[in-house]
Amino acid sequence: MNVTTFTNSHVVIASAKPFTQAVKDIQAEMGRANTETLAEKLSASKTFEEFTEEIGFLAGRSNFINVGLLNWGKVMSRVPISMKAILFIIGNPLTAKKLLEAGGPEVGLYLPTKIYVYEDSEGVTQVSYDQIGPVMAQYNNPQLDTVAAAIDNALANLADKAAN
Repeated sequence: MNVTTFTNSHVVIASAKPFTQAVKDIQAEMGRANTETLAEKLSASKTFEEFTEEIGFLAGRSNFINVGLLNWGKVMSRVPISMKAILFIIGNPLTAKKLLEAGGPEVGLYLPTKIYVYEDSEGVTQVSYDQIGPVMAQYNNPQLDTVAAAIDNALANLADKAAN
């Protein structure tokens, strides 16, 4: 067994927007496709270039595709815990390809990434995510660091659009 310890960077941005508006704004920035759709596009493509063309339109302005979400508010309403919180599972197979080429299959553990919109106990909307750069730094790979920095920049822009 090999255990690696690394430092994570967690970003939280307070928003003056109501929760529902922040959710609408983040959704407007992302494309949407489930993993089955992406797999169908891949299977139907004869080359990676063809796949790239097929899924290029799926990424929104943020270059992220919302591949799933977990509505914690709805899930916790059965407990019952009253909360407003949605976890977006986001990524882009084209960016994932760059990460996996640079870092190998092990970095697949961290894909896709997530961004979380929730209302805190004071009623303030928060937008949070973990930067991927510090996670990838554990591999000491400059090429991986470059791709991770681009992803962190895109995550920061997406969070800013949701929060501000």
